[in-house]
Amino acid sequence: MKHTPWTAWGIAILLGLLPCLAACGQESVGVNLVGYNHTDKDIGHFTVDGSEGGFLQANRGGGKFACCIDIPKPWKPGMTVTVGWTDDYDENYQERRVPVPRYDKYGDMAVHFLRNGQIKVFVTMYALWHPDYPLKGKEAELTPGVPPTGPFDK
Repeated sequence: MKHTPWTAWGIAILLGLLPCLAACGQESVGVNLVGYNHTDKDIGHFTVDGSEGGFLQANRGGGKFACCIDIPKPWKPGMTVTVGWTDDYDENYQERRVPVPRYDKYGDMAVHFLRNGQIKVFVTMYALWHPDYPLKGKEAELTPGVPPTGPFDK
């Protein structure tokens, strides 16, 4: 079989396009990971599906973002993530499967460690103090009795 210069060019172009074609089939997007600790004890560190989220001071959060965690695009029914965390001495590692509510837009993956022991996870483009943030009312308070405030609040 005789190979022409066009055959070599065709193979080179095809090989060059393979990464692009593979990327077209990807069904995920990378988003930042942010944590909120609504409890009165520090969290030594937390993870989501193995992605490191870092230290969370008691009654604090939202000030540090970790890059990145891949999420499906679009959201998939029954979607869950595994949240892991340690106590304030960075000991006693625990894990829990947590459902991820439906999302239509991408933003950050926010992990909330609530006072009642629940963990809630949201993919949202809003900050905690925004009226459209998915966590509302007393649950959204990092410090009991103190509603979340934003940069424009007085």
